[in-house]
Amino acid sequence: MAMLLRTPRAIAAPRTRAVVTGLIVAGALLTAASGVIHLYLWGQDNGYRQIPTIGPLFLAQGIVAILFALALLGTRWLAMVVASAGLLIATAAGLLISIEVGMFGFQETWYAPWAKTSFAEELAGGILLLIAGWPLLRPARRD
Repeated sequence: MAMLLRTPRAIAAPRTRAVVTGLIVAGALLTAASGVIHLYLWGQDNGYRQIPTIGPLFLAQGIVAILFALALLGTRWLAMVVASAGLLIATAAGLLISIEVGMFGFQETWYAPWAKTSFAEELAGGILLLIAGWPLLRPARRD
């Protein structure tokens, strides 16, 4: 349990601690951006809220992503780093599945508004957070 609550403060080397903190902040901003994009697309006049199952999922993803981003910035816990990375990667995977094979009776396209942008920023955010989490898994030591 203690490992899940680890923060960059557990990293002895100041440069590594600063880099990990920067990656966490960048990941949190990308997590929030994903949430904002989903809420924006959900709220449009002919937005995703009109689509059964997909609409509520867009709303939930938007709200959860913003809450995760705030919790990530507030705590910087390894648990939140991993959870946020998982959310972003799962969201990108959901878009990819929706485009390639369809999901819940709905097939998306890469030409949909924000599809390419959200896919790229969600993958980037997930990767940045996984990179940030790696040093938090290692035992504290002086570099």
